[in-house]
Amino acid sequence: MNDSPRIHPVFAQALRIMIFCAVPLASFLAFSIQPMLGKRLLPVHGGAAGTWLGAMVYFQVALLLGYTWAAVLVRRPLRTQAFATIFLSVAAVLCFHLPAGQGDLEDNIGSVVWSLALSSLPAMVLLFSISPLMHGWLQRQGEKIPYHIYAISNAGSLLALVAYPFLIETSLGISEQAFFWHGLLFVTAALVAACGFILFKGRVTPPSSAEPSATEADEPMQFGRMALWLGLSALTCIGMLGATHHLSAELGSTPVAWVGPFGVYLLSFTVTFAGRWQPWMTRTCIAWLAISLSGYMVAKGFTAVTVNAGTAWWLVSLTASGSFLGNALLHQLRPARRFERYYLVLAVGGVIGGLCSSLLIPAMLARPTEFVLASIALLGIGMSWLMSLRDVGAVAITLVVLASPILGLGLRQIHTEAGDGARITHYRDVNSHIMVRTDDHSAVLSSETTTHGSQLNANEAARRRPTLYYTESTGIGRVLERLQAERPAMNVGLIGLGAGTIAAYSRKGDVYDFWDIDPKALRTARESFTFIADARGRITTTLRDGRKGLEKNSTDYDVIVLDAFSGDGIPAHLITREAMKTYMERLAARDGILLVHASSRYSRLFPVVAATARTLDLVAIDVATEITESAAASDWDPTPTEYLIVCRPDKMPTVAGWFPAEEDKGRVKHTLTRAPSAPPDPRLIWTDERNASIDVLDLGKFLFQP
Repeated sequence: MNDSPRIHPVFAQALRIMIFCAVPLASFLAFSIQPMLGKRLLPVHGGAAGTWLGAMVYFQVALLLGYTWAAVLVRRPLRTQAFATIFLSVAAVLCFHLPAGQGDLEDNIGSVVWSLALSSLPAMVLLFSISPLMHGWLQRQGEKIPYHIYAISNAGSLLALVAYPFLIETSLGISEQAFFWHGLLFVTAALVAACGFILFKGRVTPPSSAEPSATEADEPMQFGRMALWLGLSALTCIGMLGATHHLSAELGSTPVAWVGPFGVYLLSFTVTFAGRWQPWMTRTCIAWLAISLSGYMVAKGFTAVTVNAGTAWWLVSLTASGSFLGNALLHQLRPARRFERYYLVLAVGGVIGGLCSSLLIPAMLARPTEFVLASIALLGIGMSWLMSLRDVGAVAITLVVLASPILGLGLRQIHTEAGDGARITHYRDVNSHIMVRTDDHSAVLSSETTTHGSQLNANEAARRRPTLYYTESTGIGRVLERLQAERPAMNVGLIGLGAGTIAAYSRKGDVYDFWDIDPKALRTARESFTFIADARGRITTTLRDGRKGLEKNSTDYDVIVLDAFSGDGIPAHLITREAMKTYMERLAARDGILLVHASSRYSRLFPVVAATARTLDLVAIDVATEITESAAASDWDPTPTEYLIVCRPDKMPTVAGWFPAEEDKGRVKHTLTRAPSAPPDPRLIWTDERNASIDVLDLGKFLFQP
């Protein structure tokens, strides 16, 4: 630009120092606020799709607004840039606050977006705009192509990604997080405002024009090149989100599940844009991607194989190789001058990738295969670059050659997975992916690698039998049968529907109220299983977050069952102190019992539930049940289970007596674990204000044990 001013060397050095502090700090804040606000929303709006989808839409819109603001502002005179930046910095600090902690706006995308916008939009626009805006300010001082600013920005995001689940979430409550975040926002805003002031006031010669130079104006911005920016940005985002989907299906929707895929995605930006990337590294990424794709297809591919240690490493390797390749090509295709348009297109590509992964692809693909398809597309683009192909037909042929064996293996896996004449039906929407496997003997409901229910269909008696985690000798079966012996009619509240198996216990006069946030669950429980249709009691199913449903419900219950697994864990807002208090208020009149289904491979919920219950003067025991085989009239299709039982202290001896160590000559074995008498670790007391997924997750077991 020919309006580039010369500023005093002292001011120039100060400007660089402040920019190199402001950019990573802004990215750290922009990333760390997202899980913080998400945790704040869940108790207020519930965990339905509208909550997380509204949050995603808000942050995507804020990202676009931030990059658009920077793209427009960087072309304006310095006076305009300085005053506009200072104004936005002041507005960001003054307007930020946590969303209201009270309300009933469940599953309302518009309400979620509006609530977040009122609390943080000026701050988010400022934070997202800082990196491209600072890029322009450095360029005015003679830095030809300061793309390393983009690397520094992503390094700040990476730091926030790792720090949040392992440090911030474990050490600070949401209000404390907001306090420190607001303080750092003030520091960031002050740095940015000071940069704008120095750049404008510190110049030696006044700007001669506000118009772009001829070199800038003449730099070609071909449509094909911009389309490639857009496509590469979208593909790497789709690949990263696809990998996160698979990990979340195993670990639950927690910040920990994002660390691997999102971490390597951000790391790829940091490394490729640092200014030291070489062409041979891009060629290496192509080979790395091909090897990772083959390994992942053999380890998991299109099947519902458990994402265990080996599979998880292949998944992260595939995400990393695709991200490094895509961003290496983006770095190579960067413009010499028109960086603001480049950054804006990359932001649009990321938004398109996010929206496609959340809205469009679930409507188009019945099973989550987009992760593999995005990797194939990136490999095809990499091969085209390697061979310098320019002909569209040649590129298409390359993609077909690469995709055919991979897709062939995937289709073979699908055929083998069904096997024995079984039929697998997939259901997918913005909430999740579930499938029902049906054969001559049974129907099984699962979401990815977590089984949620089964039904034997040999005859009418078999169809009425509770199975799997819910058989007669398990924690839920024994509690219901014992209470039924004492109470002629019961009210049972259930958070989580699954196949509706627990409805098999209902008697005439009983009322069983189910809540679930997934419309597919309500559909499959009635269409693919008959537990609800065959139930003798009155069964209601409501599409709603169970905690919100119980808060608005005045029914007194004998039992409340929490069976709402998301992957391998239960959403945190369902087992906090505030949630447990709500459950016990609904149980008090009938001297009822709370049961938490805790059968899990990698999560250990009992210490948290026991410690949290103790703050309400309640006690909890862990009942683990192993059933070696089915009996003639009970425990059909059993599996090892774990239930946590919460009740008043005076009632616990009676409840514990319902579970002898051994029954039926060792066919059934119960292991009871009681909470220690010593005061619990304060970190294990979960509240809406403070809860951390790493408290219950055995990450080492997931990553390193087959």
